[in-house]
Amino acid sequence: MTEVSQTRSTAPFEIMIIGGGLGGLCLANGLTSAGIGVTVCERDAGAGFRDQGYRISLKPTGAQALHDCLPPHLFDLCVATSIGRGIRMMVFADTELRPKFSKPVPQQEPGLSGFGVNRLTLREILLAGLDDRVQFGRTFDKFEQLEGGRVRAWFADGTSADADLLVGADGTHSAVRGQLIPDAVIDELHYAIYGKTPITPNVLDQAPDVLIDTFNRVIGEGDAAFSVATCRTLEPATSAAARIAPGVHLTDTPPYLQWVTPMLDLRYRTADPATLHRVATEMVTGWHPGIRTILDNADITATFPVAITSARPVEPWHAANITLLGDAIHTMSPGRGDGANIALRDAQVLTRALIQAAQGHQTLTEAKRAYETDMLQYGFAAVSQSLHQPFGKKT
Repeated sequence: MTEVSQTRSTAPFEIMIIGGGLGGLCLANGLTSAGIGVTVCERDAGAGFRDQGYRISLKPTGAQALHDCLPPHLFDLCVATSIGRGIRMMVFADTELRPKFSKPVPQQEPGLSGFGVNRLTLREILLAGLDDRVQFGRTFDKFEQLEGGRVRAWFADGTSADADLLVGADGTHSAVRGQLIPDAVIDELHYAIYGKTPITPNVLDQAPDVLIDTFNRVIGEGDAAFSVATCRTLEPATSAAARIAPGVHLTDTPPYLQWVTPMLDLRYRTADPATLHRVATEMVTGWHPGIRTILDNADITATFPVAITSARPVEPWHAANITLLGDAIHTMSPGRGDGANIALRDAQVLTRALIQAAQGHQTLTEAKRAYETDMLQYGFAAVSQSLHQPFGKKT
């Protein structure tokens, strides 16, 4: 597979990315490495403005895309700061942690075969490759078509900026998609409660082995369930950065357990962290005491709600200078863990298409349409698989 990060060209056009999520930042890195002009407009006030979430599992698709778009030293930094010893077992169990199904998972070294990563760490690495190309505090309002084929983005503060191609990478509630495809439908499936428990010797002593370094799901009555992921970096982020990419600032993340439960009562969709933690704890009342240990030792302030959504397929749009990426077009439920991987693939595919345009092999419009033809097919195939076969064979 050709590494787009090794290609250099001087592009006759400017790309504007709306949204600073992982897919948009990956795209910006790929374009920057290829010498293509790009600006990222992010509504957050700064890089650390809000919690970026917890663990992401990169499969070969996502790892390869990241490898192709990032400078080599930054990809190496992603691998060095990857999470954990790897998943050793897949297990589904009852509330007493008696396995209903289990199988070993082959161990593999982190790299192109995939790896886990802390979301904040990955975001910091992606931002490190962009220098002054990211503009914070830029909340997108609307776009306007200009004569000559360019597009103008207007922002909430009344300012504007022009580009040859506008890429909406602004997430599930994309304002770009709202104007571009106003009849697009995003189904709200349900809500979940996410939480974090610091790993301490006490927690590890009391947490059941079946829940540590495994892909697991504890199944209760009705829709009650509980899952936990073990998050321990191979190397502290600051020491890895000093060794591989001096000058890159990363935040050390102490080891933690990321846990999730379904939200059975939607009245708590806007509840505060303490209330959400209490709701999750009450749901597992009477379950194995090891589960209660994880919740009792949680960082209560780090508990938050997540809406589980799924996009319906859309027809290709006609705007020649606007496209979409990641959750902005094909948001999906998390059963297969494919959302971030497909967003990174979008970045890889679009980067390659735009390099072809920059080198004169096709027009910018042709490159955009080639990307969309590919992306709409594999993106919505992933949406369907995540929705209808969440625990099926992973691709």
